[in-house]
Amino acid sequence: MAGAALRVAGRQLSQHSGSGVPILLRQALETRASPGHTPGCVTFVLNDHSMAFTGDALLIRGCGRTDFQQGCAKTLYHSVHEKIFTLPGDCLIYPAHDYRGLTVSTVEEERTLNPRLTLSCEEFVKVMDNLNLPKPQQIDFAVPANMRCGIQTPPS
Repeated sequence: MAGAALRVAGRQLSQHSGSGVPILLRQALETRASPGHTPGCVTFVLNDHSMAFTGDALLIRGCGRTDFQQGCAKTLYHSVHEKIFTLPGDCLIYPAHDYRGLTVSTVEEERTLNPRLTLSCEEFVKVMDNLNLPKPQQIDFAVPANMRCGIQTPPS
């Protein structure tokens, strides 16, 4: 679907990835490209920089894996350090999910306490390349669907 135009209320929002396109709600959300977990990851930041919705790029005391869906550890490291860790320290971070039930952190907490992202880029890449995580159970179904923006193809 890359390059497809999204229309809402008769208005075209984007013909591109969406990076840098403001989304207007009661407050504006800035979109920041934060690839690495996947090439299409974005972080949404409130215009006053009080909150950021980081998807799977930055998790609480962790980050998204980079061993499938065209992920890249070096890209993820730079995305987080350049697009998220540059926000104010008290900016609230809301990840897409947390397996321990945590829902919010701050930029400062993650800059100082995230065990992976406090490493140098070289050390981070080594850690990510050696996680040896099991293949997710639904990956063969989920990745093709993700590549088509969730549109399912009925079985033949």
